[in-house]
Amino acid sequence: MDTKRKKELKEILLEMKQRKLEEIQHNHDDKESMNSFQNDAGDFADSASNIYEKELHMDLSEKNKQMLIEIEEALSKIENGSYGKCERCGDDISIERLKALPFAKRCIKCERGLSK
Repeated sequence: MDTKRKKELKEILLEMKQRKLEEIQHNHDDKESMNSFQNDAGDFADSASNIYEKELHMDLSEKNKQMLIEIEEALSKIENGSYGKCERCGDDISIERLKALPFAKRCIKCERGLSK
């Protein structure tokens, strides 16, 4: 992969990282707000709704954290020169796949289970 493409994909990954960090912070702020509201909530329906909202935010936060880890791994691979290589078969991951999913770890054949 040429330097220009790596730079382009690195910029995409850095933008994704920033968005995920902002989403994690937003979810944290929402959770804090819900905790404060829960202390004021009196009836059962409000409590049930608050529990559901809290679980939803925790799930979203965990997904965001996992994606952030994958983004960090991809950025690290750019730095060490292994970015864009399938972790399973070692072939190049197509540029189209990397543009769609810049933190992809496997080529489409391996992802679909069609490779060696």
